[in-house]
Amino acid sequence: MKKTLLKKLFIFTLVLAVFFSLGCGVYASSTTLKKGDKSDEVKSMQEMLKKLSYFNEDCTGYFGSITEDAVKAFQKDNKLTVDGIVGSATVELLKKKVAEKSKTTTSRGSSSSQNGNVIHIVKQGDSVWSIAKAYGVTTDSILKENNLTESSVLQIGDKLMVPNAKKTDSTSDSNNTSNAASSTHTVVSGDTASEIAEDYGVSLSALLKANNLTEKSVLKIGQVLIIPGDEADSNSSGTASTNSKSETQTNTNTNTNANTNTSSTTTETVSSDNSGKLIGEYLSWFDEVQYIFKVGDTAVVTDLATGKTFNIKRNQGHNHADVEPLTAEDTAVMKELYGSWSWDRRAVIVTVDGKSIAGSMNGMPHGNYTIKNNNFNGHFCIHFKGSKTHKGNKVDSTHQAAVKKSAGL
Repeated sequence: MKKTLLKKLFIFTLVLAVFFSLGCGVYASSTTLKKGDKSDEVKSMQEMLKKLSYFNEDCTGYFGSITEDAVKAFQKDNKLTVDGIVGSATVELLKKKVAEKSKTTTSRGSSSSQNGNVIHIVKQGDSVWSIAKAYGVTTDSILKENNLTESSVLQIGDKLMVPNAKKTDSTSDSNNTSNAASSTHTVVSGDTASEIAEDYGVSLSALLKANNLTEKSVLKIGQVLIIPGDEADSNSSGTASTNSKSETQTNTNTNTNANTNTSSTTTETVSSDNSGKLIGEYLSWFDEVQYIFKVGDTAVVTDLATGKTFNIKRNQGHNHADVEPLTAEDTAVMKELYGSWSWDRRAVIVTVDGKSIAGSMNGMPHGNYTIKNNNFNGHFCIHFKGSKTHKGNKVDSTHQAAVKKSAGL
């Protein structure tokens, strides 16, 4: 009898142990999220990260690399262990920050004192430069008043003292129309200021100025950058005038610094209309060009305005062609076209595999490169009909205008 009782007690204890171990396992998995997970809890966490501007993608419920980067950025900014794993500490702080944000008004200035100081509550897209412009003060005055530096990163919900504000909250909104019309970009892993500027069709100097940054500033994942709209418009008009100066020149002006093979290839394959103006085929990047001009292929670029030519090699790019000058001599020709490296668009014709295709290039070395000793530390971009920027994933109107010029349209 006693043995039977002990046996039953042992079995009951064993059942309880198994139950609680399973229960604890379920609880742990529901409160700890990591890369590779897919659940409603992940989706809820992504939505919180998105509200705090750390996550800028669709909330799918899948915990991938982008979500992991966003989690790490949040953990780093909030002095948590940066491991990309969402445990109870990260979840609770996410909830707290979202709750704080929901209570915060997004009005530009919430109060002002008799001496003209205004408290500004930071909202998405704000930078010290845009705030200073809105209130008619200098960036230095805001930095000094709030003990900030040029590399400081503003967080949504931060309260900044704007000293001697010349505009109130009601007038600052109406005087900030150009900023409101500008777009924003949330920094993701691998972003650089130069590539962001290129993707949105603005100059690097304008991007840095709009966000109170320098060329040495380090971008942080989740950081929201203002893309200045006005600068993009002025860049577009400037490019159009640059490329229209000598568009009727023919290929007889081929640069003597280009190698012999380059010159002969261009002479044989680049077409012209009855007036002698160079023209290229208006072919779609996504439907045709990316398959004609494949990764690893070499091609000849002919500048529409001058007729000068140089050789390139495609090394990557899915939304447009990322290319490099083939040799140092080719880089020298390209440098002659621009004078100094620039994001300005130039109408060009790309000759590859027997076809001469209308395109548009910029002249700024950036990002990865595969060719050494060509005096060009980076790649540059060539766009074609319908191609898009990589990070912005949008059609660049200034590139497309230059493409049409190359096609004689």
